[in-house]
Amino acid sequence: MRLVAVALVKNEADVVEAFVRHTLAWVDHLLVLDHDSTDGTREILRALRREGLPLQLFTDDALGYLQEFRTTHLARLAAREAAADWVLPLDADEFLCGPDRAALEAELAAARPGHSRSLPLLNYLFTEADPADEANPALRLRHCQPQPSTTRKVMIPADLARSDDVVVTMGNHVLVRDGQPLPDQPLPADFYLAHLALRSAEHQVLRVVVPQLQKFSEGLAHSDIGTHNRLGFQLLAEDPDLFFAATRRPARDLPARAVPYRGGTLRYSAGRGGWQRLARALVPYLERLALSHGRLAATAGAASPESNPVIRELDDSADPGLAAPGFSGFTATAGFGPPEGPVPEAFLPVFHWGYAPATTLAIETAVAGPGRLVADLLTYSAGQTLTIALNGTILHEQGVPRINQKERLAVDLPLRPGRNELTIGYREALATERDPRRLAVIYLSLHVLQENPPAR
Repeated sequence: MRLVAVALVKNEADVVEAFVRHTLAWVDHLLVLDHDSTDGTREILRALRREGLPLQLFTDDALGYLQEFRTTHLARLAAREAAADWVLPLDADEFLCGPDRAALEAELAAARPGHSRSLPLLNYLFTEADPADEANPALRLRHCQPQPSTTRKVMIPADLARSDDVVVTMGNHVLVRDGQPLPDQPLPADFYLAHLALRSAEHQVLRVVVPQLQKFSEGLAHSDIGTHNRLGFQLLAEDPDLFFAATRRPARDLPARAVPYRGGTLRYSAGRGGWQRLARALVPYLERLALSHGRLAATAGAASPESNPVIRELDDSADPGLAAPGFSGFTATAGFGPPEGPVPEAFLPVFHWGYAPATTLAIETAVAGPGRLVADLLTYSAGQTLTIALNGTILHEQGVPRINQKERLAVDLPLRPGRNELTIGYREALATERDPRRLAVIYLSLHVLQENPPAR
């Protein structure tokens, strides 16, 4: 059986050599499309090809991250020109793990006709316990999530890979024909992909900035494509300290499980990580993006900035103020979960869930007076709406327009003396077999501020 892997890479100089060597210990041939890397990735790939490894390299000039188109094209090349019996679409941070190649071939040979095979991701995270002098991330990262992710990646039989009407959808998660997903057959649990996406704080910056800028450059700023990076991009822009606090979990909170790396010694990757790689990867892309915008503006005949701008005083009417981190000024009596996190793969610092149908908070105050509810929150439910009521009177209703985007909730509260009951109701919620709680919103911070001190 001939196995061929395909991969898209962009600015993966710290991991690409380990990925190529490990993957070629499993497959017969590897096709890699380098998408305009500037951090040394392309030089490493060329050096590996000069070694005589069965590695073909491709590129194109499009600025956008056209993953679905590119991966599908490579999969067809693998089946039609590289004589693959099975095609394995991988990312550079995904390392195939399992008993051995013979066991993998036996499983693929047993696939039902017209079915892809799939396997889950086991997410590895960087921690303070990682050996700083180890250049190979597959050896440096030693701690992972307790359980594999529900996210799965497909392996494609040649007949489907060759078909003109079969598409490998975004992220290599499923095959689609005429808009309909094709059936999938999971591999046994001892096959998985060690996912090294969370390799360093610097890589987290790169991981969120470039995809979001690509969305913006394609006019997709308000689309729901790539929503998993939206919160990280916001935090990095608005509160870098909170972003970096959310990127790492203590080693004591994670199981130690070494990646079964099969690629041997690295030759070209020394000194390819850190902030230097971030600068090499990001600055040329920003320059290209700005030049592209400049050409479009010049072609459109955009007006130059006004020579006599109107200078005006900056007022506070639209200033939401800064929300302090944490949670204070209330006692949760219902619908408010315990502290969770951080969750680096979702860029979440410590947070609390708000459960549907409502979160109820008790507020104590000495005398009647003004108060204010200030919260930063996000939701994963499209069409979410919050209704805020104090002591049975509705004060405010607020929609949350986009999923995984931090929103500010700020409501004035006319507090009465003694105990007040604040209710935050939710229109939408999510519940699954994996987590049956009715999850409505995530609170990143929540404070009830009072002009008068609480009752004693």
